Amino acid sequence: MPNSETALQAHAPWLDQRLRLHAHDGTVATASDIAQLAAGAAAALPPEVRRLTIDASQAQAVLVALALAQRRPLDIALARETALASLPSPQRVQLAPGVVAWFDPPAGDAEGPLQASRVRLSTSGTTGHFKSVVYPLDRLTANLQRHPAGQSAVWLLTYEPASFAGLQVLLTAAANGAAVLAPQRTVAALAQAAVQGGATHISGTPSFWRALLSSIPLQSHLPLRVATLGGEACSQDLLDAIRVRFPEVTIRHIYASTEAGVGFTVTDGRAGFPADWLVHGIDGIALRVHEDELQIRTARGMLGYDGRTDEATDGGWFGTGDLVEVEAEADRVLFQGRRDSVVNIGGTKVLPEKVEACLATVEGVIDIAVLAHPSPILGHILIAQVYAVPGADAAVVEAALKARAMEQLTPVARPVRYRFVDSVVTASGKKGRKHGSV
Repeated sequence: MPNSETALQAHAPWLDQRLRLHAHDGTVATASDIAQLAAGAAAALPPEVRRLTIDASQAQAVLVALALAQRRPLDIALARETALASLPSPQRVQLAPGVVAWFDPPAGDAEGPLQASRVRLSTSGTTGHFKSVVYPLDRLTANLQRHPAGQSAVWLLTYEPASFAGLQVLLTAAANGAAVLAPQRTVAALAQAAVQGGATHISGTPSFWRALLSSIPLQSHLPLRVATLGGEACSQDLLDAIRVRFPEVTIRHIYASTEAGVGFTVTDGRAGFPADWLVHGIDGIALRVHEDELQIRTARGMLGYDGRTDEATDGGWFGTGDLVEVEAEADRVLFQGRRDSVVNIGGTKVLPEKVEACLATVEGVIDIAVLAHPSPILGHILIAQVYAVPGADAAVVEAALKARAMEQLTPVARPVRYRFVDSVVTASGKKGRKHGSV
């Protein structure tokens, strides 16, 4: 197959020939490699197949799947690593080296012929509930930002490749012909790859950033140019910590979700976003607060959930599930937590995120996750999982946490147990919100 820039532009216009993808096994894939694998997969794909699922646990397979969907109209589901175990082994087909697929049954005759490729993504399932979200391929690849010196960037892939955030990193790097570091997704491996590979652009959740800051030795040189945070509410203390560690870096807090797509970017170094955006919008996106929930109206989001693409929004407004508070004096909208994470304790509603924000700044704590546990008396109680500074005395840290809770939290919002753990994040890079164990 021709591997010239012209051929790449014809089959995958978002794929710059200078892309370099560094995998965890030491191999490096180029744009030509990805284009050739996509061509091989297209040749192996039976012409009657319209819907398929791709093992998208590796970054290269994700880019190949998108390039494959560029060649003919397909409905492709990108399966995260956690979903692979539920797929039937006897029905797996290798379309090309490293490209494993399952052919899905038709969605129904009512849909009619597929006119353009669509991609199905899974939400992060932070609360234990996964949803399949449908995007037109051209909506995912449209409006990718290209920078004059984009090919000199070295991106660290901290997200699952098949997540919406992971796709944004891969597509942005691909469009700019940049390098992507895709090591094993443990904090230690990512920190090592960032230093050794010279990462200039790192995008991750606030929970990941807290862990990363504690994992990169102070004496290490990291040529970081852009630090991007997203996927969770970002606190002011974390933004300040990144600024102290990397004084010259550009810090961006991106608001995006699998359903709503990329919303807006905050670059002023402050938590939340300007309240004025609720009135005038930002970058063609309208925002409003309804019953304490942020709602967004945008043309960049999903078609809908798989099987019901006509039920995506309510009158054009999409409820994000993020609870916010407007601080009039500061002219700021601050994120408080997720609606689906609210815990009912003896009739009082408690936001775990607000408890975490109170306790995360206790000395000796890197990060903390507050989970609900069923209680026969109160309905629920709170359990705190504590990710402490290595070498910290657990008894001392726990005493300090209890003192802070006693001082600043109401009785029902105080965790009844503190468990010390090695990590508080799930495979998605976010904190899990499933029930904790006592």
